[in-house]
Amino acid sequence: MKKFFTIFCFLIFLFSCSPKKVEKGVVIWHWMTDREEVFNKLAEKYYKKTGIKVKFETYAPSDVYREKVRAAAQGKLLPDIYSPLGDLRELASFIKAGYIEDLTPYMEEGWKNLFFDNILRQNYYDKDNQWAVKEGYYGVPIDVVSIQIFYNKNLFEKAGLDPNNPPTTFEEFIEACRKLKTAGIQPFVSGFAEEWLVNVFCQSFEWQVLGEEGIIKTIKGEIKYTDPRWIKIFKLFEKMSNEKIFAEGVITMLNKDAERVFATEKAAMALNGSWGINVYKGMNPNLKYGVFLPPKLKDARYPVKIWGSSSFLNVNALSQYKKEAIDFLKWLTEEEQQILLTKETHNIPSNKNVINYIEDENLKNFASNIDKIFPTLPILEHWKVVSLKCRGLQSIILNQKTAEEVASELQKLKDEILKEQSL
Repeated sequence: MKKFFTIFCFLIFLFSCSPKKVEKGVVIWHWMTDREEVFNKLAEKYYKKTGIKVKFETYAPSDVYREKVRAAAQGKLLPDIYSPLGDLRELASFIKAGYIEDLTPYMEEGWKNLFFDNILRQNYYDKDNQWAVKEGYYGVPIDVVSIQIFYNKNLFEKAGLDPNNPPTTFEEFIEACRKLKTAGIQPFVSGFAEEWLVNVFCQSFEWQVLGEEGIIKTIKGEIKYTDPRWIKIFKLFEKMSNEKIFAEGVITMLNKDAERVFATEKAAMALNGSWGINVYKGMNPNLKYGVFLPPKLKDARYPVKIWGSSSFLNVNALSQYKKEAIDFLKWLTEEEQQILLTKETHNIPSNKNVINYIEDENLKNFASNIDKIFPTLPILEHWKVVSLKCRGLQSIILNQKTAEEVASELQKLKDEILKEQSL
């Protein structure tokens, strides 16, 4: 009896130590915490369909997320799906380190046909690109965002402006701002403490004045920043500053603060992204507003273009669940899931076939202008030049520097960089 008991205990111990069956699982890191609820809903739906667990981990703000990704890359601890949240230059460093999978074979099977081409190409590398990355697609867009100008219809009406006909030209924009000021209303707000946002506003004018060819020639050094065309662009900010259209403290204002100013009806217009539709809904559900494109310049050679991007997700090339990760992203970008994402998050779907399911009129407006998003350039300006340009624009808005002074400083830095690159 004692011997039997000993054997019985040994068998219990043996089975308790045996490895348990591990379910396949895909881990996704994302930076948009406002989508966590719908992400979890989709993950549960996918588990019921396939038996594969998908876990979304969201981190905010985006700066914290970026640092987490970089630290994980150094320790080779990246999840199955994530995004470095960078431009083509930064994305290239992750690809060349082996941390991002080339999705071209899957896209060429017909997957790419679901997406807007100018959006999908934001994670695409052309042949012989400057970063020496193999030509192909490296990311999957799950939704689209772009930037236009929101305007408060009630404040427009109060100032004697037509609430259904926002300005379309720069002259009309300035005149509208004057009428708003006369009515005691702050005309324009945005989070210009964030350099990228003031740069986005400037880019809407750059594309009108210079076009793609002119911008590329500037990056290559063939057109100088002291060129009359660039001076003209910078002088637009002088004009807006002199007209006092910007809200007080706009240069020290983060975009979240600027969103609050607009939502509480303390400013009539706001440069902001399509995500603002969801933000304003949460801040002030009764806010009555519309959206319009950045103003067209009277003598512009090229059409109005706007900044736009997508929440791209990239597959970790080192993931043991690479196939499962790709399969999930294919499922996530199908119509049924895209419709749910659009309804729950009020963002533009990346699947172009879902556009007709958008219910919100302002979101429809954003979606109708996806073709106006300026294309991804084959080369990028040096980050030091971009940063100096942003600070220069902030200085112009503050009346600390003239357009000519900013242009001269930019060209001096550009010349130094070109000289270093030629050595």
